[in-house]
Amino acid sequence: MTFRSLVLAAACASTLLLVSLWAAMQEPAADQTLPEPVARWHFAKKTLPGNRVAATGKARLEARLLGPKQRLAQQLADFWELQGNSGAIVRDHFGPSESFLPRRAISLTAWVRVDAPTRYGGIVGVLQDNGGYEKGWVLGYGPKHFYFGLATQGADDGDGKMTYLASKAAYDVGRWYHVAATYDGQVMRLYVNGQLDTISHDQSGAILYANDAPLVIGRYKDRDEDFPLHGALQTVGIYDQALTKNQVAALWHQHRALAQLPPVIQRRFVIAPYLQFPTETSVTIRWETPEPGTSVVDFGRTAQLNHRRTSDQPTRYHEVELTGLKPQTSYFYRVSTRSGMNQTWLSDILTFQTAVEKPSAFSFVVIGDTQHNPKVTGRIARLAWERRPNLILHVGDIVDDGHQKRQWVEEYFRPSTPLLGRVAVFPTLGNHERNADWYYRYFSLPAPEYYYQYQYGNTAFFVIDSNKPLHPKSEQYRWLDRALAQSNATWKIAYHHHPAYSSDENDYGDTYKGSSTYGDLNVRHLVQLYEKYGVDVVFNGHIHLYERTWPIRNGRVDQERGVVYVTTGGSGGGLEDFAPTPTWFKAECRVVHHFCYVTVHDRTFNLKAFDQEGRLFDFFTLHARQNGLARDDGPIQRR
Repeated sequence: MTFRSLVLAAACASTLLLVSLWAAMQEPAADQTLPEPVARWHFAKKTLPGNRVAATGKARLEARLLGPKQRLAQQLADFWELQGNSGAIVRDHFGPSESFLPRRAISLTAWVRVDAPTRYGGIVGVLQDNGGYEKGWVLGYGPKHFYFGLATQGADDGDGKMTYLASKAAYDVGRWYHVAATYDGQVMRLYVNGQLDTISHDQSGAILYANDAPLVIGRYKDRDEDFPLHGALQTVGIYDQALTKNQVAALWHQHRALAQLPPVIQRRFVIAPYLQFPTETSVTIRWETPEPGTSVVDFGRTAQLNHRRTSDQPTRYHEVELTGLKPQTSYFYRVSTRSGMNQTWLSDILTFQTAVEKPSAFSFVVIGDTQHNPKVTGRIARLAWERRPNLILHVGDIVDDGHQKRQWVEEYFRPSTPLLGRVAVFPTLGNHERNADWYYRYFSLPAPEYYYQYQYGNTAFFVIDSNKPLHPKSEQYRWLDRALAQSNATWKIAYHHHPAYSSDENDYGDTYKGSSTYGDLNVRHLVQLYEKYGVDVVFNGHIHLYERTWPIRNGRVDQERGVVYVTTGGSGGGLEDFAPTPTWFKAECRVVHHFCYVTVHDRTFNLKAFDQEGRLFDFFTLHARQNGLARDDGPIQRR
């Protein structure tokens, strides 16, 4: 046989082997006839003519797709890509009497790809898990593992009790998996890629349903939580019986080739470029990519971008400082990253401005308590950007749980992208940050970062962590005493998360049943420093509403020398309310999502408060003088 004949024979043998392997992969094991599902959704072009997908099966249920225009793609099979802001609703509300709900047994199946892990991710579910109230079921995923959540009558402790059965096998981000969960009335089972992974005997008896819950696909959703999937779905099924291991294997075999595909690498930034700590001659630019790579920033006075700064150290968390810049000058910039796998991430051309020189006018916005509300956070960010501020102050509770990376990425940075890519934010720690590492990873601030100071124009800003002790012998108190004493700025602004004074109804004592301290006693220690060194305005959050005090000094209103305290905790968190009787220090209060916009020039300080519709609802003006404060004819008059 010639060499060419040997090569052809080998090629033919290889082709036959590949065909045989493909056929084997598609071939289910013997003896596993599949029952009719209650509902099975197949996300294919023929089933997705608009924004609704009809299911096959007994119940004939239809899923209403949410979010932006749906994207179908094909990779051996059609599938639906979800970008972390979509998902589907099958029923918005229903109770336990719905006839299609599985009662004594259930199976949940899905082909899924997780592109961004989260603490509680949902594939398909109908549940309420609120404190001790735990009812329903869910097939989902956590930071590393898939899980099956279920509540039954056998485990009921009065208001339901849910077991979250997690897989032993961890999933790889960007890979396809077939996941199946079954319950036969006594045993919970979780399968990954056709193999039994783990079981639980914690639940028994009939499935326990909430009186009102949504049936959702591609998100974990109940009354007070909503975590959309960032990834893809190919099929989702619900059965009213427990599938056998052979039946689960048969479903796995139908599209087994999906699991052999290489992982998908995200084409977009995890966190788009954002600005940090601008001075008159420098600025820091940060961003995050899905894979490690080199950091490049091209920048210049025009969009030609004729300067470059680089870092050759591969990383996901990019930080490049631009130095030698001109004061109060506008620049253009663009970032790029190339990974070792030749993947490239390239941003749009964005802009920044270096800090203004001392005599110049400037403006800033104050935002607080954006936590866990990306819709309002995004709306506030857009309204703030419309006013083209020089900087942003964030008074804490940036996210709801500082340990959850997904919340930083999806609920704060992503909806705030248009603002943060052009205006730097100067944050402080709230209680919900929990002093987590993500705060220190994502922000570039002067050491020690949980407290710091900076100067912008003619104004000095003092940032305090009010989660820590602030008594006169504490580290921060002693630092603030020195820092204020050394400052000769025209305006002195302090901000921290908790309020020194607050008319809130119940955070510092239930005002409907008894007394209140009307403010945080830990923070109250700092008041004597504010009054001693002539601090002009103190901003805080924590209370989810807006309140402005009269100028306060020595525990009473003092329009000559007092300090104004502004609570601005209304940029996303669930709104709170005020005490039923007025406090002595209250000048203005409003229960509304909002932000503050401040302009400063020389010895004039203006503050305006806008609601989430952009409507002005409060303002005041201060005038500084060399020997005190002058009178003004605005809402607050000070000398």
